[in-house]
Amino acid sequence: MLSNKDEILVMPGVYDALTAKIAEQVGFKAIFQTGYGTSASMLAMPDFGFLSMAETLETARRITRAVSIPLIVDVDTGYGNPLT
Repeated sequence: MLSNKDEILVMPGVYDALTAKIAEQVGFKAIFQTGYGTSASMLAMPDFGFLSMAETLETARRITRAVSIPLIVDVDTGYGNPLT
């Protein structure tokens, strides 16, 4: 388990299945799906809420199918509103 280690866990930012696979192959133990990287690679736009929840989740699904290491996903504000 990653949390039982006495060392700092370095997680590179990835934005698609290919960058995730590269990170895994060079030896990283976990990865982080960056909101900016995902938005920039998909839409050529900054991370200002242009990606939908469905687009973010689909990218996360593709990444998790490509690798066997843990993934943390930047979901910005959670795609909710003050009532949800």
